[in-house]
Amino acid sequence: MGRYRYILSYGIRDSWKYARDGWGIALHRICSRTGSFPPSLAHYFVMKYSRIGDVVLDPFSGKGTAPLEACLNGRIGVGNDLSPEAYVLTRAKVRPVPKRRVIEWIDYAERRLDPSSYDVSEVDDDVRAFYSNYTLRQILAVRDLIDETDDEDLANFIKAMMLGILHGPTKIHLSVRCSHSFSMAPGYIKRYVKENGVKKPKRDVLKCLRIKAERVFKDGIPSVKGFAYMNDARSLPIEDESVDLVVTSPPYFNMQTYAWDNWLRLWFLGYTYEEVRRMLFQTESIKKFEGFMTDALKEIFRVLKWNRAAIIVLGRVKLKGKVVDMAELVAPIAEEIGFQVKSIISDSIPKANKYLWYLKEGDGVSKEVILELAKGEFQPNNIQVDWSSAEPLTIIKDYEEVIKA
Repeated sequence: MGRYRYILSYGIRDSWKYARDGWGIALHRICSRTGSFPPSLAHYFVMKYSRIGDVVLDPFSGKGTAPLEACLNGRIGVGNDLSPEAYVLTRAKVRPVPKRRVIEWIDYAERRLDPSSYDVSEVDDDVRAFYSNYTLRQILAVRDLIDETDDEDLANFIKAMMLGILHGPTKIHLSVRCSHSFSMAPGYIKRYVKENGVKKPKRDVLKCLRIKAERVFKDGIPSVKGFAYMNDARSLPIEDESVDLVVTSPPYFNMQTYAWDNWLRLWFLGYTYEEVRRMLFQTESIKKFEGFMTDALKEIFRVLKWNRAAIIVLGRVKLKGKVVDMAELVAPIAEEIGFQVKSIISDSIPKANKYLWYLKEGDGVSKEVILELAKGEFQPNNIQVDWSSAEPLTIIKDYEEVIKA
């Protein structure tokens, strides 16, 4: 630890740790996904480390938290993720459509939808374990109707909303009662349904989408639009030195198995988790991880402007019985590429916030360790984030005006 300057997240006077629970606009919660950092963390670094009009990039954008916070605060949010469901969620947040367009689409779908023509016996048995035939026919019909939608941003936004209600524990979720954050194992669900005599719910999918829309649009949408890509983070479609800030969280070895965790959402999008797993980087090998991070950091260095910062959210994880501090692992690689390591911020994760709640206290990701890197000289903005009144700078609530514009 002596080589680098360590800071405790609670020791930062205006740290994101002082934001209230559930901080952030409703659009952040369009869909729950494992392995995501909180909106307050993204907001803190966007506000302190960039300016209005800057380009903020997340090369491993997940559900698009950092790019959305950038767009909400007058920056141009750019997200990239090779996982299809992550790309859909990121794009929905940086290129959202007005509420009126979504409601119009649902009205149109109510007139066009004909679920009776769909044969659910052709659907994989693992998928059918989650849904009543009544609900599944509607899901298939809605999916086809989305594919017929000409407006790509609108079609993508409806997809993102569907991903958000595809499975979960409430009455607007379409499946048997299960997790909303990750797709549970079909074998477990089959046994659970059989052993407990669970009746698969009959849902009106479009009614559930309508309720979801009311919740998602509750706080408005950003007036600044960003960009979303579905590329390997080691080969970004972005020009040299065109980015003002990077805020990102790369894969944590095998701690987060994104393809399997989202297998049901991937099915809805027309993928199998096996093919997506082959696309994504996942390893227990420290040497392979170091090679991957070398290539990813070189790409970040290439696109980042001089005198700018990159914030890399990593973890302290248990790997093969041994605790590995990923920041200590990645920091020397970053220095070799040309970055300065300004600090490492240690950020504890309460057990209650681990999505795999059954893990023992020392298992999984026990701490986040945030690597603060600079390309050239960089100083954060001399402002203090006031969490009692931190509101988005650029937000639209008047949907009629958006339509006219």
